[in-house]
Amino acid sequence: MAAALLLAATSALAGPLDDPHVGNLGFSGPTTGDLTAVYWNPAALGLLQGNQFMFGVSLRATYVTVDRAPIDPTTGQPGGTSSFPSASGHGLEQPMAWPPGPGGFLGVGAGVARRFALAIVTYTPFSQKLSFDVATPTRYHLVSIDSRQLALAAGLAIELTDSLQVGVAPGLLFSYGHLVFDEDTALGSASCQTGSCVVENPEAAARYDLATDGTQAPSYFVAGGIHYRRAAWEVGLAYTSAPLGSDGTVKLALGRSKVTFPSTPPTNDLCSALHSPCVSGEMRYHLPDLFTAGVTWHATTHLDAVGILRWVRYGSYDRITVRLVGPSSDTLLGASLPDQLVLYRGFQDSWDMRARLVHAPWPWFRWSGTLRMETSAVPEANVNAAAVDGLKLEPALATEFTVGRHLRIAAGYALTWMFPVTVSTSVFNPAAAAACTQAAGDLSSPACQTRLAGQALPTAAGSYKMLQHTLALMTTVSF
Repeated sequence: MAAALLLAATSALAGPLDDPHVGNLGFSGPTTGDLTAVYWNPAALGLLQGNQFMFGVSLRATYVTVDRAPIDPTTGQPGGTSSFPSASGHGLEQPMAWPPGPGGFLGVGAGVARRFALAIVTYTPFSQKLSFDVATPTRYHLVSIDSRQLALAAGLAIELTDSLQVGVAPGLLFSYGHLVFDEDTALGSASCQTGSCVVENPEAAARYDLATDGTQAPSYFVAGGIHYRRAAWEVGLAYTSAPLGSDGTVKLALGRSKVTFPSTPPTNDLCSALHSPCVSGEMRYHLPDLFTAGVTWHATTHLDAVGILRWVRYGSYDRITVRLVGPSSDTLLGASLPDQLVLYRGFQDSWDMRARLVHAPWPWFRWSGTLRMETSAVPEANVNAAAVDGLKLEPALATEFTVGRHLRIAAGYALTWMFPVTVSTSVFNPAAAAACTQAAGDLSSPACQTRLAGQALPTAAGSYKMLQHTLALMTTVSF
């Protein structure tokens, strides 16, 4: 009999997702009159002159270091003598991946009858890729994650007056996800109730490998904005919705999933060799909606000063719930192997602030310097290997050359550095699983409330560091 897996989520797959690499190149923003306006502010398309084609690629390398605090192996609480090796996470995002993205931008647009502008673009609005080379310290929160959303959007801008434009950009969102983590099946066992079990024992770890396969039904979203210019000033305001319809969630069919019984190494799959894969299901999660504001001051004919502020509403992220049904002959499911899991996230809204100078000393060359600061989308107590985030600073440089009359080539580099985060009191408490079992699953007990919220997992106390390098290249053809 085949096993069916249902993953119902009200959060993103893992940590806060990153925004477009190319769309954030050092000349783009909510007052920029090029095709990236479909992402930033559709109204700015009203500044588009003639026809335009844009193609961009980028590479982003992410490095994460996790140093778990020592724990007491019998309780799982910090402060013991059982130490962990340092875990290094890494991810390389590049446009040649399949399914497509992240790291690519493609668009074509045109100004029509002076009052209108139309565009069609595709880009990756959110993505995250990370895997750990040493799974032991992080395995119960994350082994690896590859999440991306590919947007296909059409933009329309209308010039109402010589100073005011409005715009709208509806789009489709195609999603892909692959999430791997372990479950400590010893938590909640009879031996753990008496304090005699070994918490975070690899021999008691069941592995969940959940992935999409093939074409997914898209969700849809809409962006809208206004753009106003007067004298040396330009102002842009925009809103981009979270996925609309279906209670605001993205739904993914998990056609390439696998669940492995506890063993060392984990090789005992739920599926038999003759019926593999036999695990499938559905994944659901929310994405944030965005509010964007930008202002540009044309200080001189050669120098612009730009400010950008974004409010990213991550607050809807809460938890991921997994329900598992397997073969009737399997005695592990519902016993030593849990048939329901909740993965807690508990994100908060974040603010993204950027200050930029754009200098054009010659008609054929310009450069920009940008300093970006972003607040954390993850409260300190909630930080874990699956959701590494903190206050971030990102300096970036970009240059652009004009070749002939119709071709512009831009290149940029950004370094993102996260202030190290030290979690002294983690929201995750492995003792709650055993206490809830001892309370016979009484949902009114605090321990069972903790387990119901997805916080009865191994503690994530420790220190976290993150560094990102991004290289981007954009080509623009006007005709």
